[in-house]
Amino acid sequence: MNKIKEFLNSDRFKNIKRDYNENDVYNLSPSVQSVYASSIQSDKMYNILKKNKKNKTTSATFGSLDPIQVIQMAKYVNTIYVSGWQCASTASTSNEPGPDLADYPMNTVPNKVDQLFKAQQFHDKKQRLERSLMNDDELKKNNEVDFMVPIIADADTGHGGVTAVMKLTKMFIEAGSSGIHLEDQKPGTKKCGHMGGKVLVSTQEHIQRLKSARLQADIMGCGLVIVARTDAESAQYLDNNIDERDHPFIKGELEYENEKIICTIREGCKFILNKLNRIDEYKFIEKHLNDSIDKALSYLSLFFNKFEFKWDCEKCRSHEGYYLIDGCTEYCIARGLAYSDYADILWMETKMPKYDQAKQFSENILKEKSHMLLCYNLSPSFNWDKSGMTDDEIKTYIFRLGNLGFTWQFITLAGFHVDGLAIDLFAKKYKEEGMLAYVRDIQRNERENKVELLKHQQWSGASVMDKVLKLVSKGKASTCIMRGSTEKQFD
Repeated sequence: MNKIKEFLNSDRFKNIKRDYNENDVYNLSPSVQSVYASSIQSDKMYNILKKNKKNKTTSATFGSLDPIQVIQMAKYVNTIYVSGWQCASTASTSNEPGPDLADYPMNTVPNKVDQLFKAQQFHDKKQRLERSLMNDDELKKNNEVDFMVPIIADADTGHGGVTAVMKLTKMFIEAGSSGIHLEDQKPGTKKCGHMGGKVLVSTQEHIQRLKSARLQADIMGCGLVIVARTDAESAQYLDNNIDERDHPFIKGELEYENEKIICTIREGCKFILNKLNRIDEYKFIEKHLNDSIDKALSYLSLFFNKFEFKWDCEKCRSHEGYYLIDGCTEYCIARGLAYSDYADILWMETKMPKYDQAKQFSENILKEKSHMLLCYNLSPSFNWDKSGMTDDEIKTYIFRLGNLGFTWQFITLAGFHVDGLAIDLFAKKYKEEGMLAYVRDIQRNERENKVELLKHQQWSGASVMDKVLKLVSKGKASTCIMRGSTEKQFD
């Protein structure tokens, strides 16, 4: 019990709100508790982000597709991202590819994390063995690589309700993930953040997801980094109107002086004031429009006493019964602030890379929650050449966002695109030029750039297996892998 209390009350969680105590966690914990590598990796990830926050720097990474990518990335990045989109298209545990609708089995992304984490562990021990055989001069020439780079993975919408979120979180921790992100879309209608037809759950429901993930991590004694993502800029619908915090952004049909428009209550108020040439009065009544729909309409009825108007959100509901909403940056800010007590990092999914929008989000969040960590999706779904930025502005975009407090940034699908481009170009040349294409474009480039995969037997850990064979045979094994290997031609 004391250990749990110390964990929950540690400085790591000083800004996290919990609606339960150590007794609740103790009663939900097994008497024999496993120790998870995820706990070490989570602390490592959190410390990287806190250092970035302090120094106004950032960690930029991209989505890793497979063990080759995750190992080669380790030389250059200090965090790894695992995309649900990439898993949907290339790694579903049902082996059936498709677009990112989170309709793959819920163990799909944890399974990918498990594969990548095991690769990290293997290459970590391979490096240890190789360095143990080096002399001092060789050690100086060979920089040690930290292969145990923390992994943050896509948990989609949690694949269901509270218990589903908890089970999914458990799988991620068991797989070695240092963090997960959860988005506020509705399961069943979930889409990639850059698709249309997105439906949000209520602010209240997404907070419950974040609390569920935290509770599961607490039960397992893991400081899992939890990212709260909102899709409230580009979503079109809300599945219910139970949470009053969502009310200012719900659209309805306004009927005034024989005109009908689709708008939020705030937009409707501006419309009427414009008609009356009283728009300057809006700033004095705006605060009253952030209440519930009933309170806002009641206030406006008194304010416009002799002017009749009707506003009805029920008339704008979709065929499925979802409420029409005003997706916007302000809605993302409102949701981000609501999520901030239960998450370590906030993420606003955007339609385009816009510095001013990122600045608006950052300033409004940090004004209220100065401790908050922010992250940003440098999406390949954006046509960056149509962003309005110059090449120099694109080059510095990551660093400028880092200065705004975006401590973690990622190209979600870079691994996917790099893989596809490289294979497409090589396959074309191979068809035309045969082995010359491989020797000139692959093997010579590997040698020139000192890419370890040139010696693929050694990269794959043949030396580790040789060590095992020698240990169990007391050095008498005659079937060692590297003895007589053709790979010695590259020495």
